[in-house]
Amino acid sequence: MASNQSGLFAIPRVGDEVIISYLENDIDKPYISSSLYNVSNPSINDLPFNDNQTSLSSKTIGRDENGINELTLSNIKDKEQIYLHAQRDYDEIIEHNFTQRIKHNKDSIVKGNYTESINKYHRQEILGVKDVRVGAEYLTNVALSKDTIVGGSHTLNIGIDNKLRVLKNSSEYVGGDKETSIQGNTIESIHGERIENVRGNKVEVVEGDMGIESTKGINYKSEEHINLQAKNYIDINAKESFSTYTDKQHTEIADSKFSEIKTDYNISAGNEITHKVGDTTITAKGDSVIIKAGGVEVVIDSNGLVVKGGEVKSE
Repeated sequence: MASNQSGLFAIPRVGDEVIISYLENDIDKPYISSSLYNVSNPSINDLPFNDNQTSLSSKTIGRDENGINELTLSNIKDKEQIYLHAQRDYDEIIEHNFTQRIKHNKDSIVKGNYTESINKYHRQEILGVKDVRVGAEYLTNVALSKDTIVGGSHTLNIGIDNKLRVLKNSSEYVGGDKETSIQGNTIESIHGERIENVRGNKVEVVEGDMGIESTKGINYKSEEHINLQAKNYIDINAKESFSTYTDKQHTEIADSKFSEIKTDYNISAGNEITHKVGDTTITAKGDSVIIKAGGVEVVIDSNGLVVKGGEVKSE
């Protein structure tokens, strides 16, 4: 079959049985009009069992070659099939659109490499489940942005290590609770500042020791109160100075108190200082000192020394 640069083209092979016809019944104008199958060159279709098939095939050139390119149409009721076999390469060139509709399943097996190049938009819509299994490495390279939307839960299971590298900023938003469980150690290296803003309460539970080291200052500030509690003891050690400051009252309550000052010990009060043991008191005011013990009161002021309710003895 021939047409203007189109049609069906096939050349009989050496050894094929052919039909010779004559153009315009002129014996000087012979041409091969067809080829025939015979006992030595049977059809690829097993006849008469496959008499439902229509086939187009081409065998690999060579006496001992068994390769074949084949297109077979099978037409048994409810078993209709189009079978295509490429002995080696299979190339498709489509100058415009390519539409494929599969109303049931599709299976694709590639035993070598699989390369896909898309110059524009690529969209996949999967209404059911998608299962991807990679036996070796899985590499993804995105030149611009990448957005992932998960309507339900998201679980990531990693058998060994996990590394995340972000060249610029990184942010995370969690609408509800966040729980992190680390079986080993946590090491953080921050080259700038770290700021935490907790609008509710914050509780830290440390079963071992807890240490905070700073090459400069450590500041604790609260709008209400700061409470330090220890079941055994609290040690505060400063190599230079230690100061406490309050605008109002300063209270110390202890079973006993011991002070050892290697040099000077100064106590200054704007109104008075009172030392009390039982019913005995020593009160120092700006202009006097009053000592009370056992019903006796001793007053020392600019007028001298006055003893009330007792005797003055000298031994």
